[in-house]
Amino acid sequence: MKKILSTVAAAAVLATSSFASDVNFDANKAYLSAGVALEMVDNMDMGVALVLGGGIPFMKAGPGTLAVEGELTYSVMAPSYDDSMYGTSFSSDTTFMTLGAYAGYIYDINPQMFVKPRVGLIYKSADVNVNIPGYGSGSETVSEIGLAVGVQGGYRLNKQLDLTVGLNLVDGMDIMHITGGVQYHF
Repeated sequence: MKKILSTVAAAAVLATSSFASDVNFDANKAYLSAGVALEMVDNMDMGVALVLGGGIPFMKAGPGTLAVEGELTYSVMAPSYDDSMYGTSFSSDTTFMTLGAYAGYIYDINPQMFVKPRVGLIYKSADVNVNIPGYGSGSETVSEIGLAVGVQGGYRLNKQLDLTVGLNLVDGMDIMHITGGVQYHF
């Protein structure tokens, strides 16, 4: 399922290239972004996260531009796990929050389309709530610092607004985000 979603997202971005035209984009403008992500965690049902971010391109490097970015993700529909064990129903849901600092490389495919691989240091927090009928419920918060890698593609609608899709992989907690959103340039 993860491979199918990734392939469909990449094909959608690449298919829009036939409609590309010059929009006179300035790659040195700071940007803010907002989006919604499908949040996939190993052995759990899918959740939904809100994604807010921003970045500043700072240096031309070969055919592309280096940028620094910050990003916050927060589960608005927490991934969950349900199981039946010895006749009792075991369930849990986990709210994830990540806060990351990334280095990205913005590469223009044509005047309207770009791709941006990125890597970053990320703070991850998971609030786990468990419920076992007849035994009670409990919660625990786990946090750590780790690495995240991803790639984002975008289609420039005009000089200030982009449509974006992205894939982000967070280590340690096996979190994968497939994000769709918008990016606004100042």
